[in-house]
Amino acid sequence: MVLLNTLAWTLNDDLPVPAGARLPDMPDSYDSYISSDLYDQRYPRPNRRTLRRLLSCLPDDGCFLDFGAGTGRYTLPLLEHTRARGVAYDICPSACRTLAERMEPYTRTGRLTVRGDTVAALDFDYRDTFDLVLLVFGVLGHVAGRAERQHILKVVRRTLKPGGALVLSLPNARRRFLAEQRDAEPLVRAGEPEPGDVLYARGEGKDRIEMFYHLYTLDEAREDLAGAGFEVASSEAESMLAEEIAVRRPLLGRFDGMVCRFLPASLGYGFLIVGRP
Repeated sequence: MVLLNTLAWTLNDDLPVPAGARLPDMPDSYDSYISSDLYDQRYPRPNRRTLRRLLSCLPDDGCFLDFGAGTGRYTLPLLEHTRARGVAYDICPSACRTLAERMEPYTRTGRLTVRGDTVAALDFDYRDTFDLVLLVFGVLGHVAGRAERQHILKVVRRTLKPGGALVLSLPNARRRFLAEQRDAEPLVRAGEPEPGDVLYARGEGKDRIEMFYHLYTLDEAREDLAGAGFEVASSEAESMLAEEIAVRRPLLGRFDGMVCRFLPASLGYGFLIVGRP
């Protein structure tokens, strides 16, 4: 039990960025992260709990948008488990190249479209189109500025069909980057970053990649969703263990899924929320 408690509450091995550092360019950071293969090494498969929730919200012959699709960790199983059509959207060139290569059988037959343009283009092209939009693996938390995050949520709402679902996963401020939050407190008090903003890095030396994250409380998540025109249909813990452990170690992942059935959302490593327009 001591081992499990240690696994449950240990932060990941990300390195802090000095307080006062400028915000990193997240598209550039994630492009480096994906092209280095570090992303796929850390997260080689979907979180089973998240995937089940996605499948429960997607009609077999429906249409989905994977917003911030990365290398297709959720795009591919959604296509494999259903007859649905999809759009995989990511602003990182490396992600779009990888998606185009991995999803070629689906893009060739027209079941999947890979997009790497602007959020405004999605808003224009896909009004009332999707049964499901997924913003998972903390994608929204990598967007700096509450106004910009609200804008994305409002665009997502407009792309959903009436009765459609947004499945959103967000990093829990009670569980993530505790030392980095303490480092950011003086800057937050001075009004520089927003409360919940942290800087960190992955990799070391010449491979060091600076990153930004906005961490959420459950109340803030609900408030932001309501401000964008969503009501929260459900909220639950996405995982108890760190995401990397839950997806790379299948036995621990199954244990994690069982525990999360009884774990309050507020104690999860991340929140898994279903929103309806």
